[in-house]
Amino acid sequence: MMLNNELKSSSTAMEAKRKGISTVGKYQFGPYKIVSGKAGWTITDSRSRFFSFETESESHKKSFFVFIANDRDTVLVNTSTNTKAVTTEIGDWSSLNQSNANFSALLSSKTDKVDWKLILSETSGENVQGNFQASGILSNDEKKIEIRPVKQWDNGNTATFKMIIGYEFYLDGKSIGAVQTSIDTFKKKFVWLNQELKEEMKTILAAASASIMVYVDETMAE
Repeated sequence: MMLNNELKSSSTAMEAKRKGISTVGKYQFGPYKIVSGKAGWTITDSRSRFFSFETESESHKKSFFVFIANDRDTVLVNTSTNTKAVTTEIGDWSSLNQSNANFSALLSSKTDKVDWKLILSETSGENVQGNFQASGILSNDEKKIEIRPVKQWDNGNTATFKMIIGYEFYLDGKSIGAVQTSIDTFKKKFVWLNQELKEEMKTILAAASASIMVYVDETMAE
C-alpha cells in the first residue's frame, strides 16, 4: 500500500503469514506472532420497523489472543466488536443504508505497566460519503497515536471495494508504523515499523497491527 515516505525509508516490510487453522488467526511477521487465541460467539439481534422496509440489527463479538515479541515479551489482547446496521429490504432486493462498527482492543504488556487501548470506528453504506469512512486511536495514559486509513496502493491505484487497504500509525504528526490488511484475500498482509523506535513501542504497534488483522478476519467471516 502507499506509505508515508519517511516511514517507507525508515522501515522494512514484514509479511504477515497465518499459520494453521484456528478461530483467531495465528499471524507471524518478523519477530512477532500470535501464539494462541479464542473467539467468542457472535450475538446478533435484529428488528423491523413498523410500516417500513427498514431492518435494524446489532451484533456483539469478543475475542482474546496471546501475542509474543522476540520470543520473550508477551502482550495479552482482549478485543470487542459492536456493529449496528440499517438495511432496506423489498422482496428479494436489499440495500445497506448504514453500518457503524466499533472495534476495541485492550493491550496488556508484561513489560509495560500501563495498558494500551485501541479504538477503531468504521462507517459504511449508501448513506455514507464515499460509502466507507474510518478512524482510530491507540493510546495509554501518556501517548495518543492516531490511526489513519490508507486507500491507495503503492502504484497510486485506489481500492475498489470498501476503499480501505490498511492503516498507518501517527505520533505527533509522524508516521511510526503501518499495517496492510485488505479484505482482498489475493493481497498479502504486511507490517511496517520505524526502526528508530524503542522495542517496547515496536511491540505495542505490532500487537495493535495483529489486532486489526484479527478484526478484518472477523469482518470477512460475517
